[in-house]
Amino acid sequence: MIRALDFFFAARPMLLMPVWTVYLVSLHYHHEVTGGMFDLYDLLLMICLSLLCAGAFYINQVFDEESDRINGKVGFLQRGLISDRTMMTAFIIASVVVLAVSPILGPLPIMIFLQIVILSVIYSAPPVRLKDRPIGGLFANAYAHGFLVSLAVMSEITVHSADLLGWDNPVYFALTVGATYLLTTIPDMEGDRATGKRTFSVWLGRSTCLISSFCLMLLAAFVAFRSGFAPLFYLCVMATCLITASMLVRSDKAVLLAAKLPFLILTLLAGYWYPVYFLFVVALLIGTRLYYLRRFGIVYPRLA
Repeated sequence: MIRALDFFFAARPMLLMPVWTVYLVSLHYHHEVTGGMFDLYDLLLMICLSLLCAGAFYINQVFDEESDRINGKVGFLQRGLISDRTMMTAFIIASVVVLAVSPILGPLPIMIFLQIVILSVIYSAPPVRLKDRPIGGLFANAYAHGFLVSLAVMSEITVHSADLLGWDNPVYFALTVGATYLLTTIPDMEGDRATGKRTFSVWLGRSTCLISSFCLMLLAAFVAFRSGFAPLFYLCVMATCLITASMLVRSDKAVLLAAKLPFLILTLLAGYWYPVYFLFVVALLIGTRLYYLRRFGIVYPRLA
């Protein structure tokens, strides 16, 4: 039983939560336009995205083993709970299963899934390693977890329906995910620099990274305002205020708060529209706390 739990939590379900939230919020706004409702197709698509992103987290841990150790992150590889070979196998199995299922979902999901698999490899594995490149890392996160996950809800998109369905949600989430990604690189600056990684924050420094995140979030606020997405607009306003506070208070905790709090509120919004998701998130949070406390003796997750 504990072995199965190790595999489950090694898939980083707390990092999967933003993916689920982006998908569900996008789906809500999409259904407002099309008049649809959450059905089995939407659930299957969500499961496929979850498996692909879990696979991406598996392969990422394999190639980040040393820097995670320096940054003091609790690692399943570092503690010998799971081998790197087993994690790579899990990545391959997840990718193959999803790609095998994808034909029944339609042409757009096939293209999206293929892109996510390719990005998962070139993001973490040499020689490309987009995660160690400032612009590459920003693009991969914004495009995969923001744009593609949000775009996946528009399975019936055609040349004729593209304008009706709109691109505002994918663009909005690409900008917000990009802004949040920049914030997450700041606490890892020292470990990344020590292992030769050239992330955005290592490349341009803390201040420029915060300013860049602020600008992306401001653009997202404009997209939300123009589209009439009031809750999303106010979330961006709050996020820009938190980023501003991070500029004034030189603290990693302030940066982490700016990165996590808006997505936490967005998750509550998704839970309001999809109550079953809210119950699932609550159960996951409790289960994660109990698992990490018993397995590693630490309190996780934290807001900052």
